[in-house]
Amino acid sequence: MVCIACVARLEWPLCNGCHGALYEGPQFVLPGGILVTAAYHHRTVARRLVHRLKYGGLAVAGELLASAMMTRLPSGATVLVPVPRAVTRRVRYGIDPAAVLAAELASRTGLPVVHALQPAFWWPRHATRAGGNRRPARFSATRTIPPGAVLVDDVVTSGATVLAASRALRNVPYTLAATSPGIDHPEPSGLPSSGEAQRRRDPWT
Repeated sequence: MVCIACVARLEWPLCNGCHGALYEGPQFVLPGGILVTAAYHHRTVARRLVHRLKYGGLAVAGELLASAMMTRLPSGATVLVPVPRAVTRRVRYGIDPAAVLAAELASRTGLPVVHALQPAFWWPRHATRAGGNRRPARFSATRTIPPGAVLVDDVVTSGATVLAASRALRNVPYTLAATSPGIDHPEPSGLPSSGEAQRRRDPWT
């Protein structure tokens, strides 16, 4: 079996070279005080793993990503709330990556998964659009969630989708993502220092 990232070496699921090319993801604050933590930086190998999951439905890619995400969950987490894909893309690709990641995290942590968001039928694909040209995703809440809920997503780029999901659920303060490139527009107060970022991993205390 070959490496699922480079598909060049006879090592599975990741070869040593690809494993060494995974970089810890950023942590940053979106408007409204929403803390986003990513397991990996969205580049090279991590980006390929997300692509294998998102467009190829490769289960082992979700398992690898969830294993890294688990180490970055806040200690006060009570439930996992996946940020769902637009209905049209879920039908087209046969997978909802955030739901897969949340289920993998649940199996490792024992935390329940709560499907509390209903996505719009369609919104423009964000992967190839500049941040200023993105149309926001749209969600409606289907149920209430308890304190300590954590949003789960595959990729956070501009943060627009996470903001829409958080607001639909009346401001969930924490998001855990598989990957993110970070953002260029943090809150006016700036990014938290490393010590503050560590404390903010438990935003309910």
